[in-house]
Amino acid sequence: MPLIESTKEASKGGFQGIKKVRGLLVKMSDDPIPPPESWETTKLQVQVFLEDCTVLEMFPGEENFELNEGKYNFYIAYADPGKKPHSSSAYMKCWVASAEKMGKKPSDFIGQYVTLEKIKTKLFDQRNKETKELEPVYSENCFSFVQDETASSDNVKAYITDLVVGLNRKAALRKLITDTRAKQFPEYKDMLSKGTLAAELGFTIGDDEQAKFEKVA
Repeated sequence: MPLIESTKEASKGGFQGIKKVRGLLVKMSDDPIPPPESWETTKLQVQVFLEDCTVLEMFPGEENFELNEGKYNFYIAYADPGKKPHSSSAYMKCWVASAEKMGKKPSDFIGQYVTLEKIKTKLFDQRNKETKELEPVYSENCFSFVQDETASSDNVKAYITDLVVGLNRKAALRKLITDTRAKQFPEYKDMLSKGTLAAELGFTIGDDEQAKFEKVA
């Protein structure tokens, strides 16, 4: 590994390294709440809770990991006590604006599976004190709502394919109902029970109970 000589290349570590997730949005703070005591900020926060959640992508250089029991919660900076969030805040530009692009408010997604991604988003222009030039200020640490995955999405099919290849029907069923990401798409379990999963994924499989899903040559 080459020597790191830039603060931008340093590891974020743990949960901060997560770039994209998919899960069931089960709850959001009804009202903004104080930040954890260890944080060096006075800004109120919105806390978001996901279940049946899986990590889809990490930032470059970060190691992937599984979430404990598929649960994931995070905070979004809201505003100083007694104030409204600024129009140029990450909360408004990323969290709220991305939901509005889909014709919804963030709370409208409660009870639904959502795909969230930290996307580099311009917040505002700030004048450089030395050059006096206007420079853009970006956020890269706030989640935005993005188009949700479906069972027919190419990356989902590829994931299911890798998950069940080489397994017999019984073992494949176990994977489809226990794997955190696979169980988000019960359509594949239904295909298995109907006997159509092999054709859907481009596999062949014999009639014997111990026959395994194999890729078509």
